[in-house]
Amino acid sequence: MKKIIENIANWLVAVKGRKDKIHQNINAFMRRGNNGLIIGFILFGIFAVYFSFDLYETYEIFWLALLPIWFSVILIFIILVSDAYKKKVKYQNRSSRMKLVGFNMDFNERVLRRIYGSLTQYEYLDENLTSFSNFYEVMVLDFDDHDSVLHFNCTQPQLKYILDKFKQLKKGISLKSFERSQKIYHKGNLISAEILSKKYNEFPPNHEFEQQIDSFFDFLGDI
Repeated sequence: MKKIIENIANWLVAVKGRKDKIHQNINAFMRRGNNGLIIGFILFGIFAVYFSFDLYETYEIFWLALLPIWFSVILIFIILVSDAYKKKVKYQNRSSRMKLVGFNMDFNERVLRRIYGSLTQYEYLDENLTSFSNFYEVMVLDFDDHDSVLHFNCTQPQLKYILDKFKQLKKGISLKSFERSQKIYHKGNLISAEILSKKYNEFPPNHEFEQQIDSFFDFLGDI
């Protein structure tokens, strides 16, 4: 008998916990400004139930009477999914507009000097306008800590491939990040991620170039 009473007590505690959780979720939902949405759902649900009763009284067909209720459930589900989707897109757009502090590549001077030497040796990076100090500061330091920029002489498709190599080395960096930094120049003009991608798709670099650029970064696997 005691065990039965304990089981009933445990069940009541679990029910209370679920009820409190539902209550908290509803309060949180309403605090986010969804009061109007809840009222709308309630009114729409009342109308759907009333319409279902009316259909049943008129035709006495059970499945037909359920149609308004099913329709309301599906519609509410679509509205909730749509609302969640819009909020997620809004959050992503807000995140993408957040200030870019720096690329902050996790490399020491020796590693970056080797990459810099390869890029300048083949004149992909303009050595006259971009010193190693400029290269290091752009890749490692916060943008507010320096005025350095990078000047590339290669074609735009080649530049996209080079930037993609750096992009793979730092989580969270995208081609758009390089554009937003306003630290990357192509033949005297700030780069555009859209134009780089367009040119890359129209005139992709040849395999020989890709192999050459890959060789500039292959040694990183040994570090």
